[in-house]
Amino acid sequence: MSIDELANIQITSAAKHSQPLSSVAASVFIITADDIRRSGAISLPEVLRLAPNLEVARLNAYSWTVTARGFNSPETANKLLVMINGRSVYEPIGGGNLWQQIDVNLANIDRIEVIAGPGGTMWGANAVNGVVNVITKPGAQTQGLYADVAAGSFQRAASLRYGGKLSDHIGFKVMADSFDIDRTKPFDPNDTTDDAFHGVFGSLSLTGDWEKDNLTAAVMTYNNQVSGDTATFKGTLGRLIWNHDLDGGGVNVNAVISRDVRDEATLYESRDSIVVSAQHNFRAGPHHNIIWGGEFRYWWENFESFNDFKFLDPKTTISLGSLFAQDEIALRPDLTLTMGLKAEYNSYSGTEWLPNVRLAWQRDDGSLIWGAVSRAARTPNRIERELTHPVFLQPSPDFSSEKVTAWELGWRAQPMDRLSVSLSSFYNQYNDLRTDTYPATIFPLILENGGEGETYGIEGWGKYEVMPGWRLSAGFNLLHKTFRLKPGFNDLTGLAVQGQDPAYQAQIGSQWAISPAMNLNVILRTVGKVDNAPVPAYTEADATLTWRLTDRLALSLEGLNLLHEQHLEAYDPSTLPVRYVPRAVSVRLRYGL
Repeated sequence: MSIDELANIQITSAAKHSQPLSSVAASVFIITADDIRRSGAISLPEVLRLAPNLEVARLNAYSWTVTARGFNSPETANKLLVMINGRSVYEPIGGGNLWQQIDVNLANIDRIEVIAGPGGTMWGANAVNGVVNVITKPGAQTQGLYADVAAGSFQRAASLRYGGKLSDHIGFKVMADSFDIDRTKPFDPNDTTDDAFHGVFGSLSLTGDWEKDNLTAAVMTYNNQVSGDTATFKGTLGRLIWNHDLDGGGVNVNAVISRDVRDEATLYESRDSIVVSAQHNFRAGPHHNIIWGGEFRYWWENFESFNDFKFLDPKTTISLGSLFAQDEIALRPDLTLTMGLKAEYNSYSGTEWLPNVRLAWQRDDGSLIWGAVSRAARTPNRIERELTHPVFLQPSPDFSSEKVTAWELGWRAQPMDRLSVSLSSFYNQYNDLRTDTYPATIFPLILENGGEGETYGIEGWGKYEVMPGWRLSAGFNLLHKTFRLKPGFNDLTGLAVQGQDPAYQAQIGSQWAISPAMNLNVILRTVGKVDNAPVPAYTEADATLTWRLTDRLALSLEGLNLLHEQHLEAYDPSTLPVRYVPRAVSVRLRYGL
């Protein structure tokens, strides 16, 4: 894509309807299908490293933590809402994302829309510090055969996809993926655990396209395992999506039913869920673009622990329902005011009100200046309300949602034909953060909402086309945090709720078409040290050299983390054994570009 095309790419995650990126009043970064193809990644978290408004840390061969604007640790990375085509994938046990249970065919991704900042009005629970929406390619872009095989020093992967037509209006797509990741080196030389990871994923979808209607039905299944069958993650999902076009708007209905199973040495979890959502957007006169809708989620949970940390009743049901409305008001041709509100009810803590006000000024030179004030909430999870231990922990039936009020100001511009830039600043006020409160006798603990604090920072990125076929990019984020206890509270963990975040991150990249048949992609990234954990600063480089052998066949030499044999990205021995992230070099062959 050219700089102009990137600036005007249509996105849907900010307002739940299509709008050009250049007019969106939010901190939005787009990862394109071309970016993914050049990255050398075999997993979704590896791809998300490309977004400068995210923090990505690898824990071991199969576990990651990903967040925006802070709170990045295994316990606290629960304030980023991750979605696949608008379907949220967070789990209600801990409120975070189990990346070992999120399988996506990377070649099937059209784009990833990464929004830093609250998205509670549109997306609800857990869209506190950001939203990641993975949007897959429509059937028309996936016709014929696609095959992808990668073999390397640390990880291997294979992917197969075939799309075709059953009739003039009905198409199909079948996909199969597999991966194999080697054991990582332990931080502790006495650690003998093996985290090598392998798995398979498959899906079948049917899509019907008519003049005003689009209907998609899909089934997916995955089965992933840690070496020695010490942990197994498997599941099945069925989904139905209906879109109906209206003059100046449309209707969308989305229904998902799924079952996920996690079987580890210390626990067994089965989770069945149903999610149904609907929305309607329309124009009301020349100045109002209105969208409204609702969602209902229902989980059946069975969680059995094989140690003394247990739920008094292993089985429970959790429900969440919401209604929202938002109006984009054209105050004048160059000034748009957006006002929205969501009422969300969850079975743990009741109703949350999630408002959102945004103002966007489109200047004569094409630049956009925008500001926003919004509120979001991270709903209680099952661990916080129900987990108990006969000595150390008692249930916390009064634990309520963690909340944020966010103030944002941003600027997006294309100062020249070959240059685009985006800058965003934020100031977030958090309240009712989780604390491990202890009585005079130290134990048992009870989880309470005794923390509060502020974060502020700046994030920015730009792309510059040096000449046709050669593009440079750069991005950064800066973060400052201040957290404290509210009067009358204490915390045994010393406010571990604030997470483990570097004060800065930066990256610079080059995409160079050396010749019509050869491309070189290089990214250099640097990450600051973590002040409250023994994680030093590090700098790494990724590179991909691709030869296009024919119009449909390409060979790539790919390298990740090339500057060092290994480095550390996270440290939380209470959750998982600490592991190093290794250098990885691989060869990849693709057919059907």
